[in-house]
Amino acid sequence: MKLLSRLLAVGALLSAVQMFAADTFEGKVSLAITADQGRAMNLDYSLKGQKIRMDMNAEGHEVATIMDLGKMEMLMLMAEQHMYMVMPMKKPIEQALEKQGAGSADVEVTGKTETILGYKCNQILVKDKGAVTEVWAAEGLGAFMGLGGGGGGMFGGGRRGGGANAAKWEEALKGKGGFPLRVISRDAAGKQTFKMEATKIEPGSLGDSLFSPPAGYQKFSMPDMGGMFKPGGE
Repeated sequence: MKLLSRLLAVGALLSAVQMFAADTFEGKVSLAITADQGRAMNLDYSLKGQKIRMDMNAEGHEVATIMDLGKMEMLMLMAEQHMYMVMPMKKPIEQALEKQGAGSADVEVTGKTETILGYKCNQILVKDKGAVTEVWAAEGLGAFMGLGGGGGGMFGGGRRGGGANAAKWEEALKGKGGFPLRVISRDAAGKQTFKMEATKIEPGSLGDSLFSPPAGYQKFSMPDMGGMFKPGGE
């Protein structure tokens, strides 16, 4: 259940970011993520209106998170158990942000651009305690809801600089618009600690059923889930 707890924590943090794209993108963005310990995962973002679904495949586990920003509600689908959980967003978000704490980083919009998968991206550098994260963010792809700490949580960035800095780059994107199609974090020694890169962008209409629990899934409630977001919680 440790991995599940981490995934739940990620999902709650994702909800903290508001929809900032003026134009609504409907479709799927596929991302490949590699952390400093060499662990890799694939993540698919599906966006439709105010609903966002993330399908994650990490360490042999498949988990999907569905967020409804209109209802301020998050669903966690557990394919292996054929179960799902419903979580309100607001209170866990506030607790998670308190635990994360306030931090500062030097954010630089360099003015450099690059075209990735047909989308023009702006370069943003986020610098914190010697660690540097290079972000290439595209406009017109809807809301990026973050990774709940980037490499610092389930993705293995740890606390050696890359993971913490990955969280800073997510914070830096809030309110500025842009969906990151490439992110590379390096520690103070220049070693790469985290990488995320889009592998495919598929615009198109998505069915409503994608944003609901599949037939046959049973609703599951975990007691005292809020504890994991309190200081000292796991």
